[in-house]
Amino acid sequence: MRIRSSTLGLVALATFACARGVRQTDPRGLVPQVETAPPRTAGLPTHEVERPLDLHDQMGRPRTIGRCDPAQRATGKARFTLAHFNDLQARYSDRLEGKSRYAYIAGYLEKLQRDVPETIVLDAGDDYEKGSVAELRSGGETTRRMIQALPIDVRTLGNHDFAYGEEAVLRDVSQSAHPVLAANVTVARLGDNEQPLGRFVRVDVGCVRVGVIGLVTQNYDADDRPTKKPFDTVFEQSTSYAAVLEREVKEHRDEVDVLVALTHLGLWEDTALAMSEGAKGLDLVVGAHTEDLLERPLPAVRRADGSRTWIMQAGHYGRTLGRADLVVDLARGQVAFERYEIVKVDASLPVSGEVAELADRLEREAAPDAQVPFATTGREVSAGRAMVELVGRAVAAEWGADALLLGRDVFWSGLPKGPITLQRMYDSVLVQRQPSGTSGFTSLLLVDVTGAELTALRGRMQSPLHEMLVPATIDPHRTYKLAIEKRALTYPKLVFRIDAKLPAVTEAKLGGELIDVLEAYGRSRAAHGQSLD
Repeated sequence: MRIRSSTLGLVALATFACARGVRQTDPRGLVPQVETAPPRTAGLPTHEVERPLDLHDQMGRPRTIGRCDPAQRATGKARFTLAHFNDLQARYSDRLEGKSRYAYIAGYLEKLQRDVPETIVLDAGDDYEKGSVAELRSGGETTRRMIQALPIDVRTLGNHDFAYGEEAVLRDVSQSAHPVLAANVTVARLGDNEQPLGRFVRVDVGCVRVGVIGLVTQNYDADDRPTKKPFDTVFEQSTSYAAVLEREVKEHRDEVDVLVALTHLGLWEDTALAMSEGAKGLDLVVGAHTEDLLERPLPAVRRADGSRTWIMQAGHYGRTLGRADLVVDLARGQVAFERYEIVKVDASLPVSGEVAELADRLEREAAPDAQVPFATTGREVSAGRAMVELVGRAVAAEWGADALLLGRDVFWSGLPKGPITLQRMYDSVLVQRQPSGTSGFTSLLLVDVTGAELTALRGRMQSPLHEMLVPATIDPHRTYKLAIEKRALTYPKLVFRIDAKLPAVTEAKLGGELIDVLEAYGRSRAAHGQSLD
């Protein structure tokens, strides 16, 4: 979409993942590597060593970060720091002075944890998709490894985190060094005590008992709109967010000093949630999905007893992080901000050499040519019509297509003049698998139509966002090969008048993602000394 754990569940996760026989496959040979070790302690980076949760320890006691001085708790007030980010969307291929953006994120957070050991780091989801061609080539594996390299304490999932399907999700969650929460997502065939995703987790941060509830937004269909269809047909999601939250608040409020909803719902939903009757007792909403950059926490509601629920969201793409220094009145159960800041991620931050090296190595393994020019342009290619025409030439040359139907809105940018790397090309045509577990909604399918049908389709075009490229002369009796975007073929009413006749989706052949045909075309042109344009 282009806008901008219960402990029993955690224990069941390991059993479920094994029972399902989770495959660890990789189209380019990038194989998951796992080492068993204790859970992360604040101040110690995870880096390359992946440490699945000690689930037995999770049953016995809450996770602990930093230390509690009993004298501080006796005063009735305690302090801790909360760092958060959201919607990273696999942007570890972004380089700042030659190093991955994630190296600066890790460097900053690790230093913060050293300076303030009582710091909890929350990730509000959408770590996958729309960022790195290495992720695309590895089926999500490079992103999974990069997530584990960041010093995260609790994470929820976003809609894009289900992109690669059931097995990838289970591998991610079962091998995570931190709890992964989604209180409103369940697997229907499993009982309450067998769910792979946690609902709630308690983390003792210094002297403060922090409870975290995870909530996730809806799946998206091939029309790029929300749908109530389960993620990859398996993970069912409830949109009764307030009811789910109320259930968790009632069950866990008395166990903690501070209660946080870690959500991937969007700012509007977060605001409605915070104002709901069931949110009484909720202190903080750390949000995501709409990718809003809130310079200051938003006071969504102030109640008669003086309590408030605050909303935080920290932009997107790892360009910014949020940091809140909080003081908790333990006797009254109230939370106040001593300081809040949005931290810009740039080369002025501390850098983690290990994370920088990991990002470089994973990219070399999964997409060794990602940062190497593979094609060139003789002039700037603007987003929109010019990019559609480029795709038209590509599908004709590589797939033998006679015609193309594609939306101008699918391009995130055009192409600059000069050498083009594979990553730069991907930045223009990012893949969003919708619905999850399938090809991107902008992927191209090939269908055979008669000339008469092709002419009729062109006459019924009504979408101002779409372009249809056809031969200058159309023989009504000839069969033509039409390359058509998945969105338009699945939901033709978005593009054509209601009486448009199109082949069934099941009759179409998947050509590939836009990046696939553009890469093939670019390499072919380069081999003959020709530019893309």
